[in-house]
Amino acid sequence: MNHPVSSLKRKFALLAIALLIVLLMLPNLVWLAHDHTLSVWTAALLLPLAMLTVLFALLGRWPWLSCLLLAPFALLAPLEFYYVAQYHHPTSAQIIATIIATNPLEIREYFGHLIPLLALALLAGLTVALLAAWMSGRAHLRWRGATRISVLCLGVAVALVPLAVGYATARHKAAETSDSASAPLHVYGDAIEDGFPFGVVPRVVEYRHEWDRMRTEAAKFKAFRFHARRAGPSLHQRQVYVLVIGESSRRANWQLFGYDRATNPELSKLANVVPLTRFITTWPESIAAIPMILTRRKPEMAWDAPWHEASVLRAMAEAGYETYWISNQQAIGEFDSPVSMYAYEAEHVEWLNHASWTAPGSYDEDLVRPLKDALRASNKDLFIVLHMMGSHVKYDYRYPPAFEHWKPTQLSPPGDGNNIERARNSYDNSILYTDHVLAQVIDTLKSSGAVTALWFESDHGEVIPTPTCDKEGHGVGTVPEYEIPALFWYSDSYQQHFPQRVATLRAHSGKRTLSADTFESLIDMAGVTFPTHDETWSLFSPQWHYHTRWVAQTRHIDFDTARFDKTCERVLPGTPASGDDDDDE
Repeated sequence: MNHPVSSLKRKFALLAIALLIVLLMLPNLVWLAHDHTLSVWTAALLLPLAMLTVLFALLGRWPWLSCLLLAPFALLAPLEFYYVAQYHHPTSAQIIATIIATNPLEIREYFGHLIPLLALALLAGLTVALLAAWMSGRAHLRWRGATRISVLCLGVAVALVPLAVGYATARHKAAETSDSASAPLHVYGDAIEDGFPFGVVPRVVEYRHEWDRMRTEAAKFKAFRFHARRAGPSLHQRQVYVLVIGESSRRANWQLFGYDRATNPELSKLANVVPLTRFITTWPESIAAIPMILTRRKPEMAWDAPWHEASVLRAMAEAGYETYWISNQQAIGEFDSPVSMYAYEAEHVEWLNHASWTAPGSYDEDLVRPLKDALRASNKDLFIVLHMMGSHVKYDYRYPPAFEHWKPTQLSPPGDGNNIERARNSYDNSILYTDHVLAQVIDTLKSSGAVTALWFESDHGEVIPTPTCDKEGHGVGTVPEYEIPALFWYSDSYQQHFPQRVATLRAHSGKRTLSADTFESLIDMAGVTFPTHDETWSLFSPQWHYHTRWVAQTRHIDFDTARFDKTCERVLPGTPASGDDDDDE
């Protein structure tokens, strides 16, 4: 007599489990809709379905337990779905770090009116999992017998197919490459990590590992002191100084420095902008280049040599400046964590990037509102670092559609233009957008009513394809990677209070300078000093003098005596040139 009721309970329980599985697979299906490559089919469909099958088969006698174990992922599924729909790829450890480091104000600004809907969606996801667990238990669902064992074995076999294919492919390539024998296992692990729901676990583990490592490194500087103080007379007007760190920007493509395209239409019209026309970086990678900007590390040092001093943020804080680090990059990662350990010397830290390097969105204009918020939040003197995404590949992802000025670009339909033309157009569009963002930042500072100044420099440059060079990116060691844009902007009130600083900086603006000059220059720009302050490295000081401009990748080379190859302008060791510029000495 109770059989029809029990049968109905079982059907409803099975329906609830099916709904839970669809919910968990939804982010993967959205990802698959935007990317049809074989690797995405594997990560988004094959592996998650195989692993879900294995889970339910292993716990066949207790399907309600499987549903409970999946409940946290069901809660997160709407959030993952929203993210993938926005950026067309899954979240990562880096994105998790950015989200966790995001404060409530940033969350409200990012989601806006969608917050109530998102909260309801998260609650609905959790409800689906809990309802599936409750209905499975109430219906006494059990999966027993040979069918369960057969499906379990099949699920395991299917889950291992990509790994087996990877090792088979690697064996065929073994004679042609020096790749590690463990490479297929790493690729397999990445595929699992990219899929939802099980990829969330390794993402969180990686996030915790990288975050703890970064904070451990940051703690090493905690006890360091510059014993910095203000130099000169105190002002009755607030002072605000901003360091903007660009990304992958090469001087050769800036109108301000003689480029034949109008890539700086806004900065070119601004008064009080001083381009540093012969400025270079020491390293063609962020991991080594940015510490050179922020600290007193010298260019002849190896990038991974131990360093015991804190950054310019610590010196500014000691001198009474309230400090901010506002970044449109990410908090953790192989190349991000060594920078973030300095970021956390700031009193206020904000991470804005939710898109990573590999997707559009999180444009640098996002830096402007937090800058305005910082200016409104405090009446104290401020030192603020803004870290841009700049022109990092892919270039078309670095600017919104309104700045697609030169066409065709790298994202244009195939057949429109050649690769050299497309790369140049995409890259120049990203510089055009950087120009716009910097002009907005300067306009914000002008409107603040403070005595204010801005220092901008890129971390390193970029090599883009030419008729003689097919390279693209950075880390190659070419002239365009070392020759970076740098500039100083100052308010009229800064000129009135500190005319000698401005005059001295202008006098040095055409000299052979480098990123190792930045730290001591920022110190003088903000009117700070400390016992070991070395003014021979400060472009605001009459004591500044030329230092050997070492550049490095695999070895240190004197840039001013180097020779350059004819294909990609790779920097090679040379001999001292005759007629050296004595005015730089």
